[in-house]
Amino acid sequence: MARTVFGWLFLVLVYFFFNNSLLSQLQQPVLIYPGSDNTFWLLHIFNVPQFLLQHYWAALVFDILLTCSCIICVVLPQQRLFTWISTGGAWILYIAYCSAAGKHYAQIGYLLAPIPFLALKDQKFDLLWNLFRYWVCFLYASAGLYKIYYGGFGYGDNMSHILMQDNAEWFVFNRSGLHFHTVDYLVQHPGLSQWFYRAATIIDLSLLVGLFTKRYDKWLLAGLFAFHAGNLFLLHIPFVEQSLIFAAFLPWQQWAKRLQINNSDD
Repeated sequence: MARTVFGWLFLVLVYFFFNNSLLSQLQQPVLIYPGSDNTFWLLHIFNVPQFLLQHYWAALVFDILLTCSCIICVVLPQQRLFTWISTGGAWILYIAYCSAAGKHYAQIGYLLAPIPFLALKDQKFDLLWNLFRYWVCFLYASAGLYKIYYGGFGYGDNMSHILMQDNAEWFVFNRSGLHFHTVDYLVQHPGLSQWFYRAATIIDLSLLVGLFTKRYDKWLLAGLFAFHAGNLFLLHIPFVEQSLIFAAFLPWQQWAKRLQINNSDD
């Protein structure tokens, strides 16, 4: 599990690199805004984000250390030092990046999935991993209830308006291709597009099942993937950072049993 999760985290960092989102790539931003989050303010009091964002070489060393620590966690998953560095470094990267951007981003799956591996005992790891899974279920179920409470589920033109807002540049600058024609068709047919919104709400609410049983985790995983893939195609919302939540619903126990059987056969 550690090799998979930290390998996954390494790929997220590679994604950040190609999107110029590592700290050494932020060009030493002038304005740094922590917002009203207490966790952000705690690091800002100790001048951690400010120092990294204003000193290129410090940021570069930080990026290299974080990336290499993930690789070490893949090669040597039993150690704890680099697990702490990877987990803590991911949080510092997130806080510093959001402070530079002036916005708190909601896709934080890559921050939470590594935390259980800080545990020294199996019982504590199981507890933290289950808490991580319950957090994912609660998050999406709450989003589904939010859509219903504020009327988005029943409102007939809601999804059509969202599509127009999030694809405005396509309607102005890029009126061609499969994506534009799909979105344009859905905008012109608000009744149909609204069912995509309702389907997303149903997927969100299905995570309530995950609070009571793990029997349907593979279906919940498929629903989450469909949800985020739809957001990516229709609304340009990437989910690379959030994709580590999928790890909470993978059949780890089944894979472990198969691995034990294969090892015993050998």
